[in-house]
Amino acid sequence: MSLSILLSRQPIIYLLTCLFSGFSSAFIFPLLSLYLIDELKVSPISMGFFIATLILSGVIVSQYFAKKSDQGVSRKKIILMAQLGFISSTIIISVTRDYYISLASVIFFMSFSACNIPQVFAMGRNYADKYLAEKAVLFVTMMRAAIAVAWVIAPPLAFLINDLFGFTQAFLIAASCSTMVFFIVLTGLPNIHIEIEQQPEKPVRWQKVPGVLFFLLCMFFAFSANNMYITSISLYLTQELNFASKWAGYLMGIAAFIEIPIMLSAGYLAQKLGMHRLIFIACLSGLIFHVGLLVAKQPWEFMVIQIFNGIFVGINASLGMVVVQDLIKKQMGLASTLFSNSQMLSVLLGSMMIGFIAQNISYYAIFMASSLFCAIALTFLYLAARQIQRIKPIKENL
Repeated sequence: MSLSILLSRQPIIYLLTCLFSGFSSAFIFPLLSLYLIDELKVSPISMGFFIATLILSGVIVSQYFAKKSDQGVSRKKIILMAQLGFISSTIIISVTRDYYISLASVIFFMSFSACNIPQVFAMGRNYADKYLAEKAVLFVTMMRAAIAVAWVIAPPLAFLINDLFGFTQAFLIAASCSTMVFFIVLTGLPNIHIEIEQQPEKPVRWQKVPGVLFFLLCMFFAFSANNMYITSISLYLTQELNFASKWAGYLMGIAAFIEIPIMLSAGYLAQKLGMHRLIFIACLSGLIFHVGLLVAKQPWEFMVIQIFNGIFVGINASLGMVVVQDLIKKQMGLASTLFSNSQMLSVLLGSMMIGFIAQNISYYAIFMASSLFCAIALTFLYLAARQIQRIKPIKENL
């Protein structure tokens, strides 16, 4: 991809959309468990129910609009609606300290925000396929890297702002970033999907496409492990190891910093090694990381193993969606949403596991379960590869 194309207006608009979308989510979601436990004084079970409700409502809404977008409904309007939902919910959460009001806000407003990332990536992939040809995969990984840049900066700042000023100020910053996304999309993104996505033939059901279900299950368990870590690490560090809460922000920032060059490299390496091999390396790194959490006791030990976490998340997050998009090319909105929803449902499973394990055993025991999930992800990846290789040459790999 030449420098002139990278610096042209449209790619920059997509990258800025991803960057500020990352900022908006990274200023609120790492703090959400602390907000529920420390500010709203709820039990781990109630925390798990809150996050589960947030995820299920988001999956339902995003799946509905995924189908509508592939049928011709404007992706741009869906993204704008998603931003308004996020802004409304975040403002409500920032000013209330009532559990049920917060719960209602995520059901009726934040659920729409789940449409944002899949629709942005569907538009971005359509744009890349039309204008960037063989560099489409690289451009999608750059979009995901832009989100990772936000996660380098925002979580440490979010925990710092929370320590200095409180949850309200941190959540209002998230709302401000979402407002930026709204205006970037409103003024910068065109509606290009209608002319290149309308298909006269009846689309094939995604469950019948070889490899899709097993691959989504692989991503589901991989991201379940990752979300169990993200949700519980701050509580584990503060309540069981007596670390300052800022260390959770530092660790998330380090991991995201490692993810960026890995994401950008994955776009090039996929053409040489194949996406299946890279994702296998990622899941294996995830297993090493989560086992490492069981033995790490000092801050520097947690920092060192973030290398494996960065590989784990960087490759899966950047190439995972591309794999599903390639397998269901004629339904780009559905493909992007299926991948996104596998991530969201992984948060649902992770939150349920955290609530049960933390309340009945310990936060430390959570990492035993997350290690098991990484092993399960590797198993489903193998099954997906076998299905795909039955209908494609082995050299194509996923």
